[in-house]
Amino acid sequence: MNNERKYEPIKESRGWYYVEYRPLDRGSKHAILNLVITEDANTSDVANAMEKEAKIWLGLYPVPLLVSAFDNADSTYNLHGTRQNDHLIGFINQDNKICLHWESINYEEIPNNALNKEYVDTLYSNLGYKTYDELDNERKKRQKNIKSGWFIFLIWVAVIPAIWAILEYSSNLLSIIALLYSLYMAIRKGLELIGKWPKSKREKEQEIKNRLKNHYYYHCQMNPEGFNRLKLENLTNLTKARIEKEAESLKNNSHLA
Repeated sequence: MNNERKYEPIKESRGWYYVEYRPLDRGSKHAILNLVITEDANTSDVANAMEKEAKIWLGLYPVPLLVSAFDNADSTYNLHGTRQNDHLIGFINQDNKICLHWESINYEEIPNNALNKEYVDTLYSNLGYKTYDELDNERKKRQKNIKSGWFIFLIWVAVIPAIWAILEYSSNLLSIIALLYSLYMAIRKGLELIGKWPKSKREKEQEIKNRLKNHYYYHCQMNPEGFNRLKLENLTNLTKARIEKEAESLKNNSHLA
């Protein structure tokens, strides 16, 4: 059995940014701390906030920490000209002092206490978690549900029509029903082809969507560079909206606490 734990992340609002602490994952030598900057801020303030948060979280959970900052479009904050690097490594040294490194360091220089499972489980005892066995079982259950869904779909589209075909030859009533249904479908199809069959509201809406899609497709083909710019802009706006919503939720929760 795999009783290793995957701990739940912690998110907290700080006003003009929020933090997400991701506890150690199996095999990793460091936890991850992300600052998401939701308001305008200069690089100096961002870098100072990263150092401040590193000290806070190393005080709470003294395992090596990789700190990064992102803007509200989920892009890494560029700290060029303010710090040597965009990322910060922090850990507790042998003298029990906090060390913060903006410069690149060798992987071997990072302390190995994060690889001690018992130490980590004790350290994170206040956090929610699931074991990797539980996560694996959940994954298998989702796969099973997907397979069950496909099986039911297959029954509906293949088995039931086959049974119906068999029954219609063994029952006069069913044969009559099948004949009437076939006549109805033939008449309907003929009227649809000559434009005399009234269209449902859903069909009308679908026709409008199809016309718009064809219109958009034509202009995207005419200007692929413009389409790529629009696509990137839409993805950026969606990301900003998601981050803004999450930041607002964290602020509201912090006020209630």
